[in-house]
Amino acid sequence: MKWSTANLKSPNYTENHELYVGTSTGTFKRFVPAFEENPFVQRNLYDINQLEKDDRVTALSFGNDTSEIFIGRAKESVHMHSLRSDTVERTIELKFAPVVGFARFDDYLAAGFSNGQVQRISIESSADSELIISSGDDMSHLRQCPTNRNLVATGGKGRQNNLKVFDMAADGKQIFTSKNLPNDYLQLEVPVWDSDVGFIDSPHTLATCSRYGYVRLYDTRKQRRPVQCFATEEQMSFATLVAHGNYIYTGTTMGAMKAFDIRRMKTFVHTYKGFTGAISDVSLDSTGKYLASASLDRYVRVHHVDSTVLLYQCYVKSKATRVLIRQSAENPNCSTTEATEEDLDKTENSRKKKKIVKPTVPEDKEYEDMFENMQTICDDDDVSDAEKEEEKSKKIGSKRKGDRNFNKSKKKKE
Repeated sequence: MKWSTANLKSPNYTENHELYVGTSTGTFKRFVPAFEENPFVQRNLYDINQLEKDDRVTALSFGNDTSEIFIGRAKESVHMHSLRSDTVERTIELKFAPVVGFARFDDYLAAGFSNGQVQRISIESSADSELIISSGDDMSHLRQCPTNRNLVATGGKGRQNNLKVFDMAADGKQIFTSKNLPNDYLQLEVPVWDSDVGFIDSPHTLATCSRYGYVRLYDTRKQRRPVQCFATEEQMSFATLVAHGNYIYTGTTMGAMKAFDIRRMKTFVHTYKGFTGAISDVSLDSTGKYLASASLDRYVRVHHVDSTVLLYQCYVKSKATRVLIRQSAENPNCSTTEATEEDLDKTENSRKKKKIVKPTVPEDKEYEDMFENMQTICDDDDVSDAEKEEEKSKKIGSKRKGDRNFNKSKKKKE
């Protein structure tokens, strides 16, 4: 698909996906690309009239399953939005703001803040004690481990805010902290800025990306320093990442999206095109084949991870800051089809029941009396059976007489 600023959808994109997008104005929207009538319809799941100046969406995360979404904003509160009822079920008050990441485990919610604090709070009961952990003084992102949901990883700007892993089930115990690379040839410290972190299908393997243009791979079982690293002298500032299998997908502030293979990190293996602004967030579906991205150019996009083809692009009307993608269990075209069939049935029934109304004519009594007093002619019901037999025999006799006359005339001619 060629580059374009219009809304686009590839005919090869047939997956039943739902996209949830948070914007800089605070709106929270849903997109259904599988909707055949209009795949670019965007529905606001939050009342726009209730939005305030500090309602910018800074974090989006699924709960224990994909039926609930936690929405973090630039203020000291978080909304738990239920996708089953399409309403905000609960609003949780927080200690700090803004939120940079969520982690849901058991009956607790862990929230990371830009000041480096991590707060654990009970969702069911507000009376339970809260736990606050210090991860530094400048946090950029917090991620939860998909295989061990008690583990969270944090990363930020500066050596004191480098990659750390905490066990929230063990009262926030720190189980790993990364170590910076050796000093450069001038014996100067290598600058550190972990703008995003992520687990790679394992609680022991993590990846980080940086605004300073590097992508690093860590194995907590081997060493504190990265086991593999990608770095370039070009201006490539990484803002966000997501990992699945052997691949890391990153988005940059210059509007480029790259894919790296963890088995050889010397260079990137894929480049995804179509962006005109900084990429603020990326998300993978459950199969790992479709990559959704939110961009500050006010577009949300879906790429195929292997062919790098742009499958879907839609204008969001505001700067998209966060995005989530999930596989929908419902067919969005069923309701429309059923409604259409019901409308057709109603129309057909109304046509059958509809009566033809004849124009009314003023009644003439003399004309009606004349027709009522006239004698009925050739009415089969008033003729007796004997009269019918007599009339029938007369017809047969006239027919035979005509046949005799015809034979006599024929003999005379001969």
